[in-house]
Amino acid sequence: MWGLKKSFPELVTSRFILRELEPRDARALYVILSTEEVMRYYGSDPLLAVYEAKNVIAYFKDQFQQGKAIRWAICDRDTNELIGTIGFHNWTPQYFRAEIGFEVAPSHWRRGVAFEAASAVIRYGFDEFKFHRISALVAPGNEGSNRLVQKLGFTEEGLLHDYAYSHGRFMDLTMYRLLKDEWNERGE
Repeated sequence: MWGLKKSFPELVTSRFILRELEPRDARALYVILSTEEVMRYYGSDPLLAVYEAKNVIAYFKDQFQQGKAIRWAICDRDTNELIGTIGFHNWTPQYFRAEIGFEVAPSHWRRGVAFEAASAVIRYGFDEFKFHRISALVAPGNEGSNRLVQKLGFTEEGLLHDYAYSHGRFMDLTMYRLLKDEWNERGE
């Protein structure tokens, strides 16, 4: 999409810096992605070793360089502590759409982290990547993420039965959408 020379965009919110994931983030990312509570709805099993987190970071970097996805590290502005990641995947440039995904360390749940980070990322996606549509796929049982996407202005479009396979079972996912005009009407 943009080739290997595209620099990774850094975003800043009132409490967070959203930057490219780096190899030094592997241990903190491992702590997050090895937590059963986080991975229950993530779509893959918990990580078992730090090297797996290094592989995840390398994968995100490769996907960005190929113009297929982008994943930001969510870092505390004061401490630079990695507390989660957020980004776009399943990027389909010819249709001006992508899916948003995120995870936050449980120690930072219910503190508005994902809302603040997602607001910045969504704005960037519509303004800079020229998305027309951003989708979110959320497991019905993931109450926190369902509340979050609704608070962000996403509209539920329907239930996708047995759409994903994780933790040895098929999972239903709720499809949400946010269109650029809907976002702009919110005045975000």
